[in-house]
Amino acid sequence: MQFHAKTIKEQAEKDFEKTWLETAKLLTKSGRVMHWEKSLGKKHPLHELNSVFRKIFLSYGFAETELLSIIPEQEVYKQYGPEAPLILDRVFYLAGLSRKELGISEEKKTEIKKIIPDFDNFENIKKLFRDYKKGKIEGDDFIGEMVKRLKIKESEATQIIQNVFPELRSLEKIPTNLTLRSHMTASWFPLLSAMQRNSKLPIKLFSIGKRYRKEQKQDVNHLFESTSASIVVMAEDITLEDGEDLTKKIIEDLGFKKVKIIPKKTTSKYYAPGMDLEVFVDFQGKDLEIANLGFYSPVALSKYKIWYPVLNLGFGVERIAMILENAKDIRKLIYPTH
Repeated sequence: MQFHAKTIKEQAEKDFEKTWLETAKLLTKSGRVMHWEKSLGKKHPLHELNSVFRKIFLSYGFAETELLSIIPEQEVYKQYGPEAPLILDRVFYLAGLSRKELGISEEKKTEIKKIIPDFDNFENIKKLFRDYKKGKIEGDDFIGEMVKRLKIKESEATQIIQNVFPELRSLEKIPTNLTLRSHMTASWFPLLSAMQRNSKLPIKLFSIGKRYRKEQKQDVNHLFESTSASIVVMAEDITLEDGEDLTKKIIEDLGFKKVKIIPKKTTSKYYAPGMDLEVFVDFQGKDLEIANLGFYSPVALSKYKIWYPVLNLGFGVERIAMILENAKDIRKLIYPTH
């Protein structure tokens, strides 16, 4: 069955609840049409490469872990020092909606009675909104609580929210000091600080996850949301040359013949001076950066009371997928809508 999307959209704008209820008739509950035979599905190149990275890291004795992706801004200050304000300019901050007190005026009572003529349970509505403001009721549970406490239908509850309290659609956004992780490093420091007390050295960990950066623009090589395959090694004795050797081995396992590892011209403050390296491979005749390698600065480590050297290596998974798939535009490779 094919929906007439334009008509449904127009009807929903006039009366959402009625359209929501009536369009359910367009869907079929009973009968068997699809037959679920086993067959090979299509793999996404990004997730396929994530699996390859996972196997490679495990083969070198690294333990997989999950990292926090919501980071308080003070963590960035601890790691980057004076560079932190510039880094924070590239991160996405999180915000929440205000939960202001909503009064029940005589006008609103009249509007509610237009929906439910015999309704008189206004004190319970006041208590509902007070509980919502105090955080006793979550937003996605509010309609359910209205139905239960006020003994009304779900459709009536929805109409009351939509028609009587339109101010809920324009609640003030309250910024927080929480950010979406822009660098996997932001999550490694607190984890290593906690683990060093009860773990035997060396500690070898990896995590494959998202990072979010407010790039100036999204283009053929840049996205707001990208994937990092990141590893850390904490050890009493380890050298940057050890890190370069591991990097070359991993890149060889990925199928690349040549790699170029060179010092970064300007060192990020969470790395030690001269200990921040960039990793390049050839892509369509040009050097394309695919990884970053370095020692965390003892200054940054000291903020977390970390006692040992920490080597970090992070790969940009989308960049490498572009090369392996010979793609010219990262957006078209990752997102099917482009």
